[in-house]
This record gives sequence, C-alpha cells and structure tokens, in this order.
Amino acid sequence: VAAALCATTAGVELTAEQEENLPDFGNPEVAGRLKCSACRASAVEMHDAMRKLREKRGKAKIREYEYTEIMDEICDGPVAKYGIQLRNNLPTHKFSKDTTISRATGNWAQRYAQGVCADLYREHEEELLELQRSPLLEFVEEVCVRRMSVCDKDTVAGRALGDERGTEYE
Repeated sequence: VAAALCATTAGVELTAEQEENLPDFGNPEVAGRLKCSACRASAVEMHDAMRKLREKRGKAKIREYEYTEIMDEICDGPVAKYGIQLRNNLPTHKFSKDTTISRATGNWAQRYAQGVCADLYREHEEELLELQRSPLLEFVEEVCVRRMSVCDKDTVAGRALGDERGTEYE
C-alpha cells in the first residue's frame, strides 16, 4: 500500500521509516483526524470554487447546472492534489496541497481525500449551495463540524484551513 506513495518534493518513494509511520486507519483517533483534515481541505476547495464562479459571473444569475459542473470537478481536481504532510520527514495526520513542503502523495492518500470529498458533496450538495456565501471559517465549521460531524469546533478554529500553510481566513 505505502509503496505507491512518494514524497513529492524529492520525487522519490517513501523510506522504510516513513512507511512504518504512515497513519494507521485502524486507530479510530487517527482515522478521525485524517477524515477531519480531508473534510477541511474539501470544504475550502468547494468554497473557493463557488466564490470564483460568483466573481466570474458578476451580477448574472448562476444556474444550478453551473454550480454542479464546478462542484463535480472539485474532488477529481484540486482535492486530488492533496497528500499527507510530512513533518521532520515523517507522515502526519494532515492533508496538504503545499508543494513547497514534503508530502506523501498518490495511491491511497489521494483516494482517501477524494472519497471524503465525494461523500461531502453527495450527502450535502444542497446545503453547500445554501451556505456558499458564508465566510470561509463559518462554511468549514458548518460543513465539517455540524453536517459531516468529522471535526470538533477547536479543530476547525485553526487559522489554516485545509492546509498547514494554505488558505487562511480573515
């Protein structure tokens, strides 16, 4: 499983030590942190995509199919670029898209993030559209804490959402 992951900044496969330290999905606490991180990443990307569509269209009315088109692309596009962040050259329990830091990407990490994204979209599509104009932090909190129930309020309150060095809310 781990052999298909690689550290993207170095472009090499994970070392034996890194493979040994990959997150253990069998541990409910670890699985919960990963799911929360993937939800945060997905929510940030969805919020950003809807904001960009509104900016692009200006005052013109946005049709439902336009939202559907952009939302359909989120899980296979931006979210697929996330990987498990490495700290001190060892895997953490956080997803990141920051290409300036080492990340374990590919295979299960990508599929896991995409799966959480797809679940979020499939189970909460209407709510996502209703909440789209909410400030980013409120959007992520509503989606990942209240709707998906995969994060607690303290976890979402961190200044960086969806990425250790990524999107910050104001």
